[in-house]
Amino acid sequence: MKCPNCGWNNPDGTRYCGMCGRALMPMAVEPPEMRQRQCVECGRSIAWDANVCMYCGHDFRPKRKASTEAHLLTGAILTLMAGILAIALLTIIVAQYESMSVQNQAIAAISYSCSSLGVIGGIAALTRRGFPIAVLGATCAIFSPAFYFAIPGLVLIANSADSFEKSARPQ
Repeated sequence: MKCPNCGWNNPDGTRYCGMCGRALMPMAVEPPEMRQRQCVECGRSIAWDANVCMYCGHDFRPKRKASTEAHLLTGAILTLMAGILAIALLTIIVAQYESMSVQNQAIAAISYSCSSLGVIGGIAALTRRGFPIAVLGATCAIFSPAFYFAIPGLVLIANSADSFEKSARPQ
């Protein structure tokens, strides 16, 4: 039986599509023998690669874990720490030099900019506004001397996209 929704070929006699889970026309014929497994819900034999049990509708696809507020808060604090610590480290490093070459001044300016964007991104994540700004800030903080805080901060912020205000995210 071909599913009218997704086009997947289901064995005869199935009530649900093995790919998308949509209800199919019931048939009295049992599916032919092929590589099969038992459904954990109803115990009937289903295709080994089926995503949904064709008889009871049990969904075998993995469920995505929802992010928690603690993940976002941790990511925001790590990104903020990366930005602030990088600014402090850069200030100490630059203070050591009486005169810097043009190349070193450019590198310091870029590092200060990335560190400042890290602070802005951390604040955006703390206030749960401006998801793109929070991700951009955490990404820029990776290019600062305190990148070891920014990397996990970026991952945690990116995984907490659902925690940001809906109006602040692009649709």
